[in-house]
Amino acid sequence: MSKNSLPRVVCYLTDKNGNILDPYARNSIIYTEISSKNRLHEQVELPSGQYITLYKIIVLIKGFITVSIDDTFKSSPIPFKALKQFYLYAPKGTNLSLRTSKFNCFAIPIYTKNETINQAKIILNISTIVDAEAEVNLVIPAIDTFTISKENETCIPALKTRLNVTKIFDSCLFHNKTIIFYKMIPIKAEVYQYNALSDGIKKTYTDEDELTQYGHRGILAPDEVSYFNLFINGVLQPSVNYKLEKGLLLLETENVPPKGSPIIALFITFRDKKDYLIKVETYQYNTASDGLKKIYTNDDEITMYGAQGILDPNKVSYLNLFINGVLQPKTNYVVKKGLLMLTTVDVPQKDVPIILQFLMIKGTYDQLLKVETYQYNTLADGKKVYTNKDELTIYGDKGILDPEQTSYQNLYVNGVIQPPINYLVQIGTLVLETEDLPLDRAPIYLQNVTSFY
Repeated sequence: MSKNSLPRVVCYLTDKNGNILDPYARNSIIYTEISSKNRLHEQVELPSGQYITLYKIIVLIKGFITVSIDDTFKSSPIPFKALKQFYLYAPKGTNLSLRTSKFNCFAIPIYTKNETINQAKIILNISTIVDAEAEVNLVIPAIDTFTISKENETCIPALKTRLNVTKIFDSCLFHNKTIIFYKMIPIKAEVYQYNALSDGIKKTYTDEDELTQYGHRGILAPDEVSYFNLFINGVLQPSVNYKLEKGLLLLETENVPPKGSPIIALFITFRDKKDYLIKVETYQYNTASDGLKKIYTNDDEITMYGAQGILDPNKVSYLNLFINGVLQPKTNYVVKKGLLMLTTVDVPQKDVPIILQFLMIKGTYDQLLKVETYQYNTLADGKKVYTNKDELTIYGDKGILDPEQTSYQNLYVNGVIQPPINYLVQIGTLVLETEDLPLDRAPIYLQNVTSFY
């Protein structure tokens, strides 16, 4: 994105999942007094010469913001924190009531030498009204019932009304300015693929079954990776169909995969800036085409594989749709909570599996990390080198992205995910490094997955 294109860079107040918030709504910005147990106080002289006691208050202000560039890039929620110190008459027993009176967020793009944006300077201006208050009892005498006895000159007690009210002891307005430099650094993922072939008999596979021409690390430990997928004959498997532990894969399906079927376990590992493992939660909605309709709902879910329905896409990092094992480009479908609508001209053949995979990646502050995905699509035509000119632009026109600017890439040829040794990706170029050529007109699609810190 260059300077000449005049990008629109904006920022929003959000929750930890990236949902935009009203900054003036309660708890959109979190205020926490960290001085409440031991408020220091001192005598302050007023211009009149009178002395009053003021208490030192320290408040922690925190929340999340998201940066958007031209509505095409949206960052993961970015946490912010600020400490504010001020003086207020807030004696023991009072509580602080804080509310936002003004909120402004500005994002200024920072350009690289090649005139692209990779950073933004974010300026937060927050004005806050704070009241020191406490609940007190207010006694109101009922004057019209007050009488005096002339005989003994004694007073007859009058009726009184007690009201529980909030008393404000002091109030002030303070301002806070926070500057954040956000750099759009992709979280680089480590990708490893265990590959084996079904012998048509057994359901248990170990490190010894690995096709070592594609890798030799065996079956990785699930607790040492962010998440994993299992593909059998090109079809993503629901978790109830197998058990996986270090060095062992046990299929729990009734049928054995046909002989020669590829069995592929894909392991993805994300790590944060401190090299801590980032765990990813996954869920699969499974259904099957009836050969007629293009709209599927929670009622169509095959509940033996799960019963959560179609999740809200706003509450996940990203999603994948597989139809008959083929990863679908975004133009082919629409997802809303409880609804999957296919936008293709043709209806999937009857009984083919339709699998909607949801992935939730959580950051250091438990915020939901947003993920950008893009799919380069082409068809095999008897060659091993493909470029941007070969892209099927009905599905997208971004071409083959720079792998250095993505978290990771997956290549599918004829519906089967390929081991990284089988191909090379450079910006604008995809080179197949297999001995054999793909079948003519076989679909080739390169999935780009990018998440930012």
